[in-house]
Amino acid sequence: MNPKEHKPLPIALAFFNWYCHPDFREEIEGDLMERFNRYCLKYGYAKANRLFVKDVLFLFRPAIIGNIYHLTHTDTMELTHQNKRLITILAIALPILLIPFIAMGFTNEVNWSVFDFLVIGVLLFGAGLVLELILRKVKTLSYRIILGIALFAVLLLVWVELAVGIFGTPLAGS
Repeated sequence: MNPKEHKPLPIALAFFNWYCHPDFREEIEGDLMERFNRYCLKYGYAKANRLFVKDVLFLFRPAIIGNIYHLTHTDTMELTHQNKRLITILAIALPILLIPFIAMGFTNEVNWSVFDFLVIGVLLFGAGLVLELILRKVKTLSYRIILGIALFAVLLLVWVELAVGIFGTPLAGS
C-alpha cells in the first residue's frame, strides 16, 4: 500500500490544529506529514501512528500555542460539574450490576452468565452516557424531563424484554 494513502490519526491532527498558532500551522503540519510518511515506509502504519502522536505531543509547548485564550479561559467549574455528574451517573450502574451478582451467591434462581453481565453493563453505561448527552445538550428543563423519562422507559423495556421476553422478539432468546 502506498504510504501517501495513509493518514495519521485524526484526533492527533485535530489536537495539533487546535493548539498550534495559525501562522505556524501549515508549515509545521507539512513537516509532520512528511515525517509520518517516512515513518510509514520505514516502520509501517501502526508504528507510524504512534510516532506521529508522540511528535504532536512533543510539539505542545508555549512557543507554538496560538489558542492560548481558549486554553486558559475555559469555564472549569462547569466542566468539573459535568464530569462529576457523568462519573456519578456511571457509578450508579455498578451497584445495579452488583444486585444480581450478590443474589447469585444466595439463591439458585438468579443465574447470570458473564455475557448477561456484559449486556446489561453495556445497556446501563450506554443509557448513562445518553442521559449525560441529554443533560449537556438540552437546555430546557421540560425537554430534559421528557427525554429522560423516554430514555428510562426504553431502558426498562429493553431490560424486561431481555429478561422475560414480554414482546417475544428474538432479543429474548426464544
